This record gives sequence, C-alpha cells and structure tokens, in this order.
Amino acid sequence: MNANLNTEQLASLRQAAHWFSQLNSGEVQASDYSAWQLWLNAAPVNAWAWQQAERLQTRMAASESPASARVLTLAAHGRHASRRRVVKAGLVLLGGGALGMGGYREIKQSPLLADVRTGVGEQRSLVLNNGTALMLNTASALDVDDRRDAPWLRLRQGELMVTVPARQTCRVITGNGTIDAGESRFAVRLLDGSSSLEVFGQQAQVTLASGQTLQVNSGQRCQFNDQGFSSLETNALAADAWGRGLLIANDQRLDQFISNLSRYRPGWLRCAPSVAALRISGTYRLNDTDQILRALATSLPVQVQRRTRFWVTITAA
Repeated sequence: MNANLNTEQLASLRQAAHWFSQLNSGEVQASDYSAWQLWLNAAPVNAWAWQQAERLQTRMAASESPASARVLTLAAHGRHASRRRVVKAGLVLLGGGALGMGGYREIKQSPLLADVRTGVGEQRSLVLNNGTALMLNTASALDVDDRRDAPWLRLRQGELMVTVPARQTCRVITGNGTIDAGESRFAVRLLDGSSSLEVFGQQAQVTLASGQTLQVNSGQRCQFNDQGFSSLETNALAADAWGRGLLIANDQRLDQFISNLSRYRPGWLRCAPSVAALRISGTYRLNDTDQILRALATSLPVQVQRRTRFWVTITAA
C-alpha cells in the first residue's frame, strides 16, 4: 500500500471510487444522491477523496501523461469501458500506490493538513500580525507562518485574496512559484497544473524555481507553472468581486456563469447544452446560491431541475 496515505485516506478513496461509479451508472435513484451527500459531509477526508475523483476525471480527459496512460490501459480489455470505470480504477490504484498521479506531492499538499480551510460555499477572513488581510475563498486551504516580520503563506487549494498594508511585505507560495509583494492587493488561485495571479493594487513579483521572475502590476493577471509564464493580460471585469461576497456577470455565457457558481455550491450543478449560449448579466450574493438559481429562472427562459438539493441541472423552460 502507499505509505504516504493513512488508513482513513485509503478507505475514503475506495469509498469515493464506489460513489463515483454508482452516481454515473445510469441506474441511480434519489436515495443514492442523498446517501452520497451524507457520506460527503460526514468527514473532511471524504470531501478530499471526492476531489481526487473529480481531478482524476479531468486529467483522464486532458492528459497524455504516462500516469494517465497506465489508468487507461486498465480499460484495454473492454474497448467500450466507460469513464466512470476508468476513474474508479484510477482511484483504487491511487490508494494502493500503483498509480501515484503525483502521489507524494499531492498528499503532502493535501488540504486536510492545512492550517486553515474552507468548505464549499464558505469564505473566511484573517488578519496577520503585520496587518495583512486575507480572504480565503470557497473550498480552499492555506498554511500560515506569522511568526516573522515578513509572513509567508502556502496555498494548498483554492483561492486567496491578500491585502498588504503600507510598509509591510508578504510572501505566498504555491506549487508553481513564489509571489512576493509589499503594499498591494492581489489574488492567487490554484488551477490544474498551474497558478494564477491577479493584481488589483500596486504590484507583485512571481519567482519560479528556475529563477525566472515576472512583475505583475495593478490591473494585470498571468498564469505560471514550473516552466514559465503566460502573457500578461488585463483583469476581467469585477474579477475581485468574490472578495466582497459577490458574483458579477456582464453579458456572460450561461454555461460559464454556472461553472463559476458551481464552485460555491456543494453537489453537482450543471447547465444543459441547449441553454449554454444564453447570456446573463447581474450581481448576485454568493451566500445564497438557491436565490441565484431562482433568479435565473425568472430572468431567462430556463428551468431549474432538482433531483435532490445536491443534484441540479439548468435546462430550457
């Protein structure tokens, strides 16, 4: 077995594999969704294991890495094996140590081990000893070292807003690089294989392990990974609205809006292809996603189909 995983994590990975297979079997009933949600909410380790299932599904769709190939090879004897069977097999291997999928690194950075965590739909504010203000976004995890003049933070999962006061400094570390800033306001988000930085006031500097550096100024954003940086771009309109508890859309495609909203709502929230291209504008409070769904049904020709509270699809009215 994988020595980097404890008994509880191994058990939850296997349970997540079971639930992923069951919920995508085409034979699921309402009672199954309710039972899955109870399991998901029962312990933080279950939420972590479910996240591994979702990440693995995404990587199976996008990655051509040797690790992915090893999982897909499991389906070789069954040419039409479904995605759910491949993901389930991958999770079992991850728990058993045969797959790895970045094994040690991912477990070492597991949000379960973080100093501060937020659940889905939860946001949390903190103030460091030097006056630096933090806002941890939904489903995020953070380590904090506040014992020095220049505090540092390690973002393990999710998204973080940082406001550094005058004459102070702060450092944020991700798996892709290090961000250093004096007086400034900026947001850092972990993506699949990369990190993003958006600066809303003053500037911040990113340094990669290779020594490459990039200064990002107010109103700019970039993505970076171990190899380098993307081109600097202008921040999206109201990109920092989540720091005020808001979700703002300005003539945005509905499927993009639903994708953003799903980050703040537990369970499954999807948009049917038939309404994906509808456009939406408005300002919504993130602390009441049910109200946002009701507003959609009154402002657009759509209906909200609920199998359970945790399984919602937006379809044509």
